Amino acid sequence: MRKKFSWKVFISFGLTYSFLIIFISGLMLYTSPPGRYAHWVEWKLLGFTKEGWQALHIIFSFTFAILSVFHLFTINWQSFLSYLKSKKRNGVNKTREFFWSTILTLIFFFGIIFSVPPFKYVTDFGEYLTESWEQTEEKAPIPHAELLTLTELAEELEYSSVDEITRKLDTHEIKYENTNVQTLQEIAHLNGSTPIKIYGQITQKGGSSISRGSDRQGGQGRGQGSSGNSGGSGIGRKTIDNFAVDEGLSIEEVLLILKENNIEAKKGQTLRDIGENNNIEARDIHDFFEK
Repeated sequence: MRKKFSWKVFISFGLTYSFLIIFISGLMLYTSPPGRYAHWVEWKLLGFTKEGWQALHIIFSFTFAILSVFHLFTINWQSFLSYLKSKKRNGVNKTREFFWSTILTLIFFFGIIFSVPPFKYVTDFGEYLTESWEQTEEKAPIPHAELLTLTELAEELEYSSVDEITRKLDTHEIKYENTNVQTLQEIAHLNGSTPIKIYGQITQKGGSSISRGSDRQGGQGRGQGSSGNSGGSGIGRKTIDNFAVDEGLSIEEVLLILKENNIEAKKGQTLRDIGENNNIEARDIHDFFEK
């Protein structure tokens, strides 16, 4: 004979499972890194991202609350009403327990709100665990840089144009769709990578050099390969020697290209000094090697 479905047992198991998941996900979130870091490196713990643990915690908290309501109103409602009626007739004879329960609840509530010891120690320890994940070399250039589009990232890095970024993405065979809409995080997901790795490929130095072709003025020319110069802020502080290394050229080749563009330069000079001597911005000097 088939046994009747027991809602009491069903709800009891549901409450137990919900409590366990709430407890475990709460611990994971207590120790998880800050969102800016978690999103930047695509942090995961036991196979779940921070958003995954948050979703588990929130959904099962709602589940626990709903099952608790069902537990009260469908299983224990009659017992609960009988208890209230008896207390109404006989009065509350557990005033001491009621008093201390209320006092402790208020102490916990306001202690957490005003961040006083020992509650402050618990939150401070959680912040310590949270910050311990973040390493200096893995920090984003700005908070939540993964939400920047390629165009916005080019502005933050002070690149002359977003084309400098797209050339590097093409060199590394990184797929992207729209430089004005698609974020760094979306590009990372599209390529099965992480924002920090995509950013590293965009900003890394070196790479293929500027090749010499057939279109240079005066019968000789130069074509452009994919420049590996990071093109970021501080370009003016680079010496012509360092700039040549970044572009994959010899110093003589760089000086020759500058001379062909009527720019006088010497070994050891910085791009800023060269720019000041020739009434041109250091960024514009860099642009000659991007054309």
